[in-house]
Amino acid sequence: MEETKFKSGKGKTGGRVKGTPNKSTVKIKQAILNAFEEVDGEKYLVGVAKSDPRTFCTLLGKVMPAAMKHEIEIKEPPLTSEQLIARLKELDEELANVLH
Repeated sequence: MEETKFKSGKGKTGGRVKGTPNKSTVKIKQAILNAFEEVDGEKYLVGVAKSDPRTFCTLLGKVMPAAMKHEIEIKEPPLTSEQLIARLKELDEELANVLH
């Protein structure tokens, strides 16, 4: 039987160290940053926000933290089913009075 070069438990040899960025990626990121500075980046982004809010919001979503802490203060306890039904009936009557 032919013996293979792979041996179980043998560590990685050669290649790029883990976490080292690809040279092309570094160059592309730097080119983007240079272009951003050249067009006065902040003013450019304000223009994008005004002319194309959808694109701006997409960009904003990419740079905002994925998990933001939200705190909600409830000033009144939630309504029971009976209270909710009663309130809906009141609102329905108010709406009927406004429409007629």
